[in-house]
Amino acid sequence: MRPSIARLSDMPGPKVYNLWWGDKTGIKQKGMVTYTISPWQSKAAPNMLRNYLFNGYRRLSGEALFFLIPFGAGYGIYSWAKSYDAYQNSKAGHIAAGAHH
Repeated sequence: MRPSIARLSDMPGPKVYNLWWGDKTGIKQKGMVTYTISPWQSKAAPNMLRNYLFNGYRRLSGEALFFLIPFGAGYGIYSWAKSYDAYQNSKAGHIAAGAHH
């Protein structure tokens, strides 16, 4: 009696261009480029705080007009409305409006 032929669990054979997931034994595929970073170049933490401060300042200063002007206008309107409301609810505001206190 002969032993049965071992099956490769439906894995493609060596003549197939597209290999099974993770199988690196086949031929090198064309047109696929892989990039790696050197372990000496991937040190992100040593200058992280310094880069954050300078780059963050540069980015925020470029956007300052877009959030400082609306914030300043909103705060000015808020402070004006608060003082105007305080005046209207005061004794002088009631007398100026012609109402009795």
